[in-house]
Amino acid sequence: MAISNNSILSDDSGDESRGKNGVFSTRVCAAMLVLYALYYARSLAVPIVTAIVVYMVLRPLVRQGQRLGIPSTLSAIGIIAALVLTLSVATYVVIQPARQMIADAPQNVDIIKEKLSFLTDRLKALNEVTEDLAEPAEDETPAPGTDNEQEEAEPVPVEIKQPTRISSVSYLSGTGNVVSFLTICGALVYFLLAAGDNLLRSIMHALPDFTARRRLVEVIQNVQEGLGSYLARISFINACLGITVGIAMWILGMPTPSLWGAMAFAFNFIPIIGALIGGCIIFLVALVSFDPIYYAFIVSGTFFVLTLLEGQFITPAVLGRSMSMSPVLVLLSIVIWGWMWGFMGVFLSVPILIAARMACEGYEGLQPLAFILGAEAPTPPSDRVPDPATMESPTTEPRQNSIPKPHLEKESSTPCLTSPP
Repeated sequence: MAISNNSILSDDSGDESRGKNGVFSTRVCAAMLVLYALYYARSLAVPIVTAIVVYMVLRPLVRQGQRLGIPSTLSAIGIIAALVLTLSVATYVVIQPARQMIADAPQNVDIIKEKLSFLTDRLKALNEVTEDLAEPAEDETPAPGTDNEQEEAEPVPVEIKQPTRISSVSYLSGTGNVVSFLTICGALVYFLLAAGDNLLRSIMHALPDFTARRRLVEVIQNVQEGLGSYLARISFINACLGITVGIAMWILGMPTPSLWGAMAFAFNFIPIIGALIGGCIIFLVALVSFDPIYYAFIVSGTFFVLTLLEGQFITPAVLGRSMSMSPVLVLLSIVIWGWMWGFMGVFLSVPILIAARMACEGYEGLQPLAFILGAEAPTPPSDRVPDPATMESPTTEPRQNSIPKPHLEKESSTPCLTSPP
């Protein structure tokens, strides 16, 4: 039986394509299982991931202390003490104005409704017009003394709503969640900083060969340096933005300007969405605090101008092109991690995206995924780039001299497998 070359090649290509599809399907299933595990164990995964991110930022301080002869344990204790002191001062400055604002929320809502009544009335009228146009015209009119009298005869239920209060059980449960989160996160940060490179050495001993160990060390160092540099720079930028916003709110006469500066600092860790949320909150507070409505637009417009200048000029100049990310990927990351982990997932979405991109850059098999996540493709050297003037069109036929004659003679003398024996 004669066997053709095409059948052999088709079998080989079919096996190769099935193998690639199987590997791709396995990776997709593994990624979905990992995401489901992170969603199911979010109460444990969120403090662990937060501690790792904080460790990435603070690790250079411990290394600098080791160069100066300070043990990593003492450096970790000093760093944790400084963090606790900073958080305590920030909480003391912010908590009282925030608590007063929450207590006055029902009255403020009524004031906002009254001042925006001109807009809500027009929206209601427009909604009624659209509903009337959408409903089909009824030919039959109700007979007098039937439906209307029945509707008037029915008693109207009266419901008195009391102002809701936060129960002690829910308050204590929420406080317990915050305390447990801070305890787990703080303990992990301390032990990671105090351990130094011992944990990395233990992981390296579990790997089989030197190549895998070297690759792991390079990937971890790249992720640690890149993520730590990004978070340190963005924290400094956000701190400057918070101070600027606080001063601007103080000049404009906003109550508790320190609260708005702290809000700008925290919300600016969320790209795009954070500035929108902060501007809307400042607009509503200014609407309650000042009588003229246009002044609320001035205050919120000042906030938006400051965040726009920071986002379009200052941050790109400080971070550079290596940390540039696609807005679509950033929004998708915020939505996905916010859905999985809630409020903390929104804050951790960008650091997770950066760490995933840098980790994929270290492995050749994952470099296409790194390019999708925003990594820069390597540019070929200038001497290897073909000149467009000398490039041949793909429609031109190849020259006969490009293939040596002995090769052609051998191929012509070689019998085809499909010919009869």
